[in-house]
Amino acid sequence: MQTTVERFAAGLGCEARLLVTYETLLLTVISGGEFRTKVGRHIAAMTVDMTAIEALNQIADEGAQGQLDVARARIRFEALEQSASVYPRLLVASTLGLTAASLSWLFGGDGLVFITSFIAGMLEILVQQQLRQWRSQPLAITFVTALIGGSVGGLGMRLFPGSTPELCLIAPGMILVPGVPLIHGIRDAINNKMDLSLARLAWALLVVTAIAFGLFAATVITGIEIPISVSTPLLPITQDMLFSATATIGYVFLFNVPARAAWACLLCGLTSHSLRTTTMHLGLDIVSGTIIGSMVAGILAVIFARRFRAPPSTFAFPGVVAMVPGSYAFRAIIASLHVMHSAGTSSSSLVAQTMSLVVLTVLLSGAIAIGLAIPLSLRLTRLPLDTEARGGRTRDMGDQSSLN
Repeated sequence: MQTTVERFAAGLGCEARLLVTYETLLLTVISGGEFRTKVGRHIAAMTVDMTAIEALNQIADEGAQGQLDVARARIRFEALEQSASVYPRLLVASTLGLTAASLSWLFGGDGLVFITSFIAGMLEILVQQQLRQWRSQPLAITFVTALIGGSVGGLGMRLFPGSTPELCLIAPGMILVPGVPLIHGIRDAINNKMDLSLARLAWALLVVTAIAFGLFAATVITGIEIPISVSTPLLPITQDMLFSATATIGYVFLFNVPARAAWACLLCGLTSHSLRTTTMHLGLDIVSGTIIGSMVAGILAVIFARRFRAPPSTFAFPGVVAMVPGSYAFRAIIASLHVMHSAGTSSSSLVAQTMSLVVLTVLLSGAIAIGLAIPLSLRLTRLPLDTEARGGRTRDMGDQSSLN
């Protein structure tokens, strides 16, 4: 971010210094021995808008080359701020519904579960979009949307029972996981910006907790239980590749990715998850397989970020979305609620399963972090771009990166 701002300001004959915190952006501009400092407003959470990123890259390049004056640059920025998304809301909701359905299949669902998850995920996102237009509190939006998505999925399973009805609650909840703050939190930790990293990761934890509470309420309403102990089946590799690719489609539209770059997002998702599945078929454990798959996703994200001059998270999160241990995290929180409700009379088996889920969630999250950290920490990541800088415009997306 600092590099882009400094380069753009230099093209206008100024010197700029930028300080980034979780709460504010502090910009100081120096010209002719005088300076002016301005504080930018706080944005609760962000997603990526790749079309806006391209437009901002062009403005920054023209400014750095002296082709824009301040007045013309301001007009361009204001026009960009008012521009609409390339994709209509219904299309975004439909494709994220397809993402939820694909995740349900990867987790072992059948055809009825697939269809129900698609409907639940689409309705969930439509509700979320409306609540954001009303500027509701972000965590409240997360809870309500998770509750509605889980309730629709659970009621659908009541009407048309599937083999694994709990997936109709879990899969729609997965598309609410705040992927962008998670990726940024990891990058900030790599760059030793621990205050920013901890703030983002803490926010992500709050969002995941709100999702879990919403799903727990949905289990009470629908009577569809989310089992504490369950194993995720290994699909045939070709089938895994297909649904890993379709699971990323929703993020192509959510991130406003131009059609020419959509294939890169699909390739990241297809390669990383199918590679993990392949290693597990060969006898490797899920944590080690996740490290390998995430590392490949990170390498591809860095390559595509340089190729398309976009934030690495545009490609990194679609690459790891199917590996994010949201299912385990939801189960761990729900199991903890059961332990609390039993008021000290919990069976040793329930306590052990709860601890196992917590440990597995932490290990898988750490595996994704380590896998992404290795390529993101290389000198290749020192590109003239950043999610919030060359990536420029950010939208107030509440709590989702998808999702936040």
